[in-house]
Amino acid sequence: MMTRIRMYRLWSAMALMTLISAACATAPGITAIDVSLPEDALLAVKRSVLEVVVPKPTHDSLRYEKPLPMDLIPYAVRTDKYYSIGTAFLIDPTHFVSAAHVMMIGDGSQFRDVYLRDGGGKVYSIDKILKYSTNRDFVVFTLKGWSDGPGLAVNTAPQINQKVFAVGNALAQGVVIRDGLYTSNTPEEEAGAWKWLRFSAAASPGNSGGPLLDKNGMVIGIVLRKSENENLNYALPIGEVLRAPGKAVLHMKMKYVLDNMDMTSVDTFHEEINLPATYRDLDRKATETIKRFSATLLKKLLAENRNNLFPNGSGSSLLLNKDYNAVFPHIIMKGEDGNWDAFLPKETRKADLGNNGFLSYGSIGRTAYLYMHKPDDVPLKRFLSDSKLFMDLMLKGVYVYRQIGEEKIKIVSMGKAQEDYPFTDAYGRKWTVRTWKHEYSDQLFVVFSLPVPGGCVAMVRADDTGAVLSSHIPDLRTLANFIYLSYYGTLGEWKELLALRDALPSVFSSIDLRSVYDRSSSFSSPRFTASYGADLMHITDKSDLNLRFSYYRDKGKVVWDIDGIVIGDDKSNNISYSVFRYAMPPKDLPDSFQSNWKNVEGQKFPYNRSAYYKEAYTVINSAQRIGPSLYYIESYSANGKAEQEQMEKKLDGFLRNLKVHEKADALVKASN
Repeated sequence: MMTRIRMYRLWSAMALMTLISAACATAPGITAIDVSLPEDALLAVKRSVLEVVVPKPTHDSLRYEKPLPMDLIPYAVRTDKYYSIGTAFLIDPTHFVSAAHVMMIGDGSQFRDVYLRDGGGKVYSIDKILKYSTNRDFVVFTLKGWSDGPGLAVNTAPQINQKVFAVGNALAQGVVIRDGLYTSNTPEEEAGAWKWLRFSAAASPGNSGGPLLDKNGMVIGIVLRKSENENLNYALPIGEVLRAPGKAVLHMKMKYVLDNMDMTSVDTFHEEINLPATYRDLDRKATETIKRFSATLLKKLLAENRNNLFPNGSGSSLLLNKDYNAVFPHIIMKGEDGNWDAFLPKETRKADLGNNGFLSYGSIGRTAYLYMHKPDDVPLKRFLSDSKLFMDLMLKGVYVYRQIGEEKIKIVSMGKAQEDYPFTDAYGRKWTVRTWKHEYSDQLFVVFSLPVPGGCVAMVRADDTGAVLSSHIPDLRTLANFIYLSYYGTLGEWKELLALRDALPSVFSSIDLRSVYDRSSSFSSPRFTASYGADLMHITDKSDLNLRFSYYRDKGKVVWDIDGIVIGDDKSNNISYSVFRYAMPPKDLPDSFQSNWKNVEGQKFPYNRSAYYKEAYTVINSAQRIGPSLYYIESYSANGKAEQEQMEKKLDGFLRNLKVHEKADALVKASN
């Protein structure tokens, strides 16, 4: 995910909107707390300090478990047509100043416009942006129809240890004036190009963009952010605003990092845009340039580490010679030991969706991973194509809430997806990408889903709208290439899935699965073919099949392909046949890999056709040599304890119709 390394905001618009739901009614006029400003200065503040607001959304795509208890929100806030997100002030008859971050320019917000509102409730739209800077965090602009007030006087040479006053729309409750001291100066973090003013006057959510005044009521700075630990808050000296050129300067350090690796890409983004410009034009240009730079950072991260990312580099050998049963999706991550491996969330939860449907989910980093089995009464085609039904079912297990006051109200539907489009990863797996809007909070919910028998697996994230579009979706497109997955289901579920050929990974184009219940079943791929009849095992719509996919080297390149199958009599028992591809491990792998290879090569136990009892079932294995570097391991499993002769008979019956097509003449060189 891309993050901007810049100063912390005093308060984000999203966080303030959440707080507003529990705030008191906006107070008229000015509230002064222990303030000794001259009367003329108080009058100037009243006329020159305004709220920054955005219109509340008029449409809500969400549906809730019960009517929203809007009465928990104070009447004035509840009936207001706007969200109050910060403060701005007038410094001369026509020019207003605020914090750049309050304007949400370049954030990709769903809120299209920002307005100012005066103490009498009159709302003004922005005319032109005249100056703008992300790293200094200020904006200068004009308003349409503004004709009131000379503005606040400025002082570009304030004295340390003098009394100051922080003015702003604190907590969205009207303009509040609070006093303290101008205590010190702090060099800006990147290069010390200017110094922040530090002050002890209290600053609350909503103060961002308001003026910091000296004892005479003159502006010395713009209130920007709170200090992390002590009450030594930050303001930008007003002189930095006055001296700035008439340009939009987009400057910030940006870092790209992905959940599954310790590599990062850090660079400085710098773009200058000529002004004046309308709010929408500047927002559009800033959003586009930041998004492009973010994409460049991700590309740079992957390119610079190409030789160390899975499946390349020495740390990849371990996983390229492992096999996991990954019905729940695993994510390939770089472990603390430097090796790449497939990981599950440390904790997963399961929810009942009704009629044999269920959902399992857990999180790693910023991503939630899901395995969703649809209810029996929902056809797979509809489950995969109906975005509203899909999300409604997901919300039965993954609880998402809207908070009103102190109460959390469960969201039961997000409606139809706003966006719905395909994405094919590097291994030919066809994902469906969908986004759902939360209009009231300016957030997006994004899901990448992949069909499997009986349902789907998915990756899910939610965040501010711009962050999802510029960072989370590119993240998930990249992480899709690191998903480790098996395909498991009953023959009935497989029949439904295979009917949707256009939704399946490209590798399925060379796979043929055919079953005639109570008679025969067959599986065929370019590597091997296996078939069996009802004399060996029951063949019904409840019989199951697990296609085990993994990543391995083949003819000099890494492929994602089937490395084994497990064919079950019924999903509720241990009767099964399996076939697994087993290649000679590279010599740099641990002794456990080498000793197991010697056992296979030497036809030693457990690969010597000796039946053995293990955890309530009996197993027999054989090893078929394909070449000097490749074997196929065949197994039969039976419930309870079974005799050697019985086990051998069943295994031999299966082997008579097993044909391996793969050749292994070049595998020794490829593996080592």
